[in-house]
Amino acid sequence: MLPTFHWSDYLVFGISLLCYSLIGIYHRYHDVIFGKLTNCFRGINFQPKVRKKMNVEELFLGDRNLTLLPIVGSVMASFLSAVGILGTASEAYQCGIQFITLVGGYCIAFPLAAYVYMPVFYKLRLNSAHEYLEMRFGKLVRWTASLVFLLQMTVYIALALYAPALAFSQVSGLPIWISILSTGLVATFYTAFGGIRAVVWVDLFQLIVLISGFCLITVLITLKVGGFQRLWGIVIDGQRVQSFDFSIDPFKRHTLWTLIIGGTGLVLSIFGANQTQIQRYMACRDLKTARRAILLNIPLTSVFLAVQLFTGLAIYAYFAGCDPVLNGSIKRYDQILPYIVMILFDGVLLIRGIFLSVIFAAALSTVSSGVNSLANVCLEDLIRPMYIHWRHVDISESAKYRLAIFLGILFGTLTVSLAFIFTLSSSHILEISFSLFGAIGGPVLTVFTAGIFFPCINAQGGLCALISGVICGLWICIGNTFITSRTDNDRLPLTIENCSSKILQNISSSIVTATMNTSTTIETTTWSFYSLSYLYYATACLIVGIPVGFIISAITGFNSRSQVNPRLLAWQARSFYRHFPNWLPPQTANDQELSQVSSTYIQKTEILDMKLPRLQVINNNKIPSVENDKSKDSTI
Repeated sequence: MLPTFHWSDYLVFGISLLCYSLIGIYHRYHDVIFGKLTNCFRGINFQPKVRKKMNVEELFLGDRNLTLLPIVGSVMASFLSAVGILGTASEAYQCGIQFITLVGGYCIAFPLAAYVYMPVFYKLRLNSAHEYLEMRFGKLVRWTASLVFLLQMTVYIALALYAPALAFSQVSGLPIWISILSTGLVATFYTAFGGIRAVVWVDLFQLIVLISGFCLITVLITLKVGGFQRLWGIVIDGQRVQSFDFSIDPFKRHTLWTLIIGGTGLVLSIFGANQTQIQRYMACRDLKTARRAILLNIPLTSVFLAVQLFTGLAIYAYFAGCDPVLNGSIKRYDQILPYIVMILFDGVLLIRGIFLSVIFAAALSTVSSGVNSLANVCLEDLIRPMYIHWRHVDISESAKYRLAIFLGILFGTLTVSLAFIFTLSSSHILEISFSLFGAIGGPVLTVFTAGIFFPCINAQGGLCALISGVICGLWICIGNTFITSRTDNDRLPLTIENCSSKILQNISSSIVTATMNTSTTIETTTWSFYSLSYLYYATACLIVGIPVGFIISAITGFNSRSQVNPRLLAWQARSFYRHFPNWLPPQTANDQELSQVSSTYIQKTEILDMKLPRLQVINNNKIPSVENDKSKDSTI
């Protein structure tokens, strides 16, 4: 019989959801609340800061005035999904601590995002990252990338709800519909009404809950095992700390180089080219704050990754010699973290409720961040440009605000519904969908990289780079899922030789035989291109997409006749091309030529003429001059 939650556990979980909702209400009615407080303390010098009237910029960007603390917490919390937490502990349990070398990818990707990608977006003062793509390549590229992002994040958010709900339901009997509905609706509520301010402050609160709760659970498991010395001895005997693979083979799932090089591409696709993160950078009060928020995540995410891996080692020490998957107690290794909490703390009040709150805090941060970004992209990149195209007038501020709230509710409802659809499918859909998420993030990184680094890639080249990247990513992903029956050869031995006689009686002799064989030998499969490690999907899209963009641009004459605004390039790229051999005609325009006329991207040539115009004229009040660009970067 499965252990079940006590009513006190549900109480702890309910209180945490209530706190998140109250934060959303506070930020929605901030001025009203402080107005009442001002009346109550009329005789005291109490002058609260009054915000601007709630509008779309306040809802999505917090009036571009958010401080360092909530942004750091939000950037980190939205990266720590519930699926990642469950999977990281499972990874350490099965394969050891080799996954810690992903920190090398952090140390490369985060500085690239902070010093190369983010400054370009921030100085343009964009509402959506995909606005940059229209400025650089035209409307068609912007709309295509926006549709790709909507598909990517909708599926990912639904999975962020479904995966932890499934894991808990199978080890505790907690109904899936309760966890999906409660987390999905609460996240939708405070996101739609509180906006980005509510999202980042709730993310910070959730991060505190997540870290403190996770550390508490880890310490308690270590004590249950018998202390750190006993735990470490078991882990060493099980080869969990000697499991580093230095092979350069990209077709192995995890190696040292795969985690560093492939991990760099994967992390950069999230922090350098994903609207969810870029929206947080745009909400910062200045460039310095945005840069610090990114760089501070290097030590923070690295330390928390180490904590998660140590938890997996503690679980291995507890189950050493009696693997719960092989003995039939659970079905999948991503259930092992909730399973050990349920059995170790059965009858202990509050602990399991705290753990439930920890896991779903990670899910909530993913859902709220994603829903806010989906609403922003849908409004700014699709609905508003189309409305202007057809009606030749912009949407009023009040209508945009109401539409933004409606879109937040709509996408929240859509992702909850999609999560319920996943419950009707096989568990294999989980692996398929997460592979799709990684395969789609790479092409978006490709087109942003083409725009920021390569001025000779024109609109046609940018579109083909994006499309070829999507085709490459999906081709590898689908082939890996349906064609290649690969066996992960980095799994370390797991046995049931130390299980009690009561457990062994429930296991058939055939399973025991298979288990013993699995613990000593691992079958290898024939080499296949589709066996490429999932960490290399983003890198593969870059390797394919950038050359395709060059070739198509060369065929169509590069940007010689329609030159690129240098403000759309990273200052490092501009500095490099000043010394580049002059074997191509000039690809960037003189900034003085661009300052004679002032216009915005929504006034450009209509998309239906298929001429793919780029914005070459940008409002000079909006963007700093190019001459001071590098110097400003170097001083921060």
